[in-house]
Amino acid sequence: MNTTNHFSLRTRKIPFGVLSDQELLLSEEVQGKRVLHSMLLQSGNGEISALLEQLWNSEVSTVWVMPQTRMAQSATCAWLEKARPEWTVLIHADPREASRPVCAWFWSGGSGEQAGRRLALAFPGQAGWDWKLTDTTGLLATVTYLDQVLARPVIDHPDRLALQLLTELTRDQSLRHQRSPSVDLTALTGSDGTPIPWNAGESEVSWMRPLTLNEQRQKYLHKYTHGFRSLQAAQGLLLGVGTPQHDPNGRRYDGKNPGLWRVQVERVGSVFDGIRLPAGSDGAWISTPQVRCCQAIGYQVGLQEGYYWPQSQEPLNLWAKTLWQAAEILHTRPLRFRHQQARANAIQTLHLLAQRGAHLLAQDQAASGWGRPDWWAQFVGRSRALLFSQLVQLVRKGTMPVLVTPDALWIVSNDLNPLRAVPGLINSARWNGYAVGYNVPLSLTSAVRAIFQTGTPLQAEQAARALDALADEHS
Repeated sequence: MNTTNHFSLRTRKIPFGVLSDQELLLSEEVQGKRVLHSMLLQSGNGEISALLEQLWNSEVSTVWVMPQTRMAQSATCAWLEKARPEWTVLIHADPREASRPVCAWFWSGGSGEQAGRRLALAFPGQAGWDWKLTDTTGLLATVTYLDQVLARPVIDHPDRLALQLLTELTRDQSLRHQRSPSVDLTALTGSDGTPIPWNAGESEVSWMRPLTLNEQRQKYLHKYTHGFRSLQAAQGLLLGVGTPQHDPNGRRYDGKNPGLWRVQVERVGSVFDGIRLPAGSDGAWISTPQVRCCQAIGYQVGLQEGYYWPQSQEPLNLWAKTLWQAAEILHTRPLRFRHQQARANAIQTLHLLAQRGAHLLAQDQAASGWGRPDWWAQFVGRSRALLFSQLVQLVRKGTMPVLVTPDALWIVSNDLNPLRAVPGLINSARWNGYAVGYNVPLSLTSAVRAIFQTGTPLQAEQAARALDALADEHS
């Protein structure tokens, strides 16, 4: 598989380390292979300077502190500051609790080979990654996998790292100076004088239906997850630059130029009627990708007016491809990433980075966002359109989902094997973002069938949680 420079499966010569109460577990490269070894910690009476000196002398570059350790539970920013003046210190605090550190960097006053070195100390328990960790080996595998696919250590808070990635991976784009809209988007109004609802299409698909009589007679319920549709949507996504144009009658819609359109939609004749399958749109204003989606699934779409951008570019390509390829490597190379829980932690981390990065599009610039609700509208519109494109492919092959949430769908089948239950969904020629949600499918018991007796958006989310709980009990 061709990858960018951001994706070389590399190893560091400088070791990583994980700190427990009594020892430091190190991973370093020896003759091209990763080798683990441990080092007992010297008693330093709880002094940060003594610990730093030992870590520094071990030549470790980045150390993660196990969340269950005494140090992780008690460390404060003030305690780390006690390393001065022997060390230069930079601390990033927990955004939710300013006294608690997420990570810190330390520089020694050395010269020669020591000059330019720095030691990073990370507290993943405070960072908010929510990794499942049972031992130091699992934490070391998690951070090693992430370093291999992202070419950077994951030591800071998710919001900070998501902003850093989005900024770096769009730095060379010609749109950088155009991230600020050329006009005040909040001042734009429709023909009736009401403000343009740029967030009109951001509600995510959440839908379920009762089981048919035939489905009730089948044996199993399979779940298939898709946590990276946002990265698919961002690849090749056209986003407007310059000044938007008002189209008072919708005649300038061409299915290509980014924009937001006031429409009248008729679902009659389409299987995506909100009953048999989820509805493609329920709003009066929808984005260009959503208009195309509604037309593709058999809706009659009348365009009444809109705002569109004659000029557009694709600023999110490199960011989306970088994270997508990282997720693809983790999903498709289990022999390379053998520690199952660490691989799951790494995949969860990429999902979180993609999610947080995407939300920066609409977030106010004062809060480090890009302040482009128009870009966000195109982004979520295309994400929704991709979901329905996949649903169309399933329906054409005779597969009708019974439950759909933003990142998963559920299928009833008589086949125990999730790979055969929906042919081509998981074992496609190229990874398409889907993964098996339940390694052991749920038996279609009376308790499971009862969950599907009625279906509303609210109940869909509740049903998903209830089914996941049952799957956890039987796994």
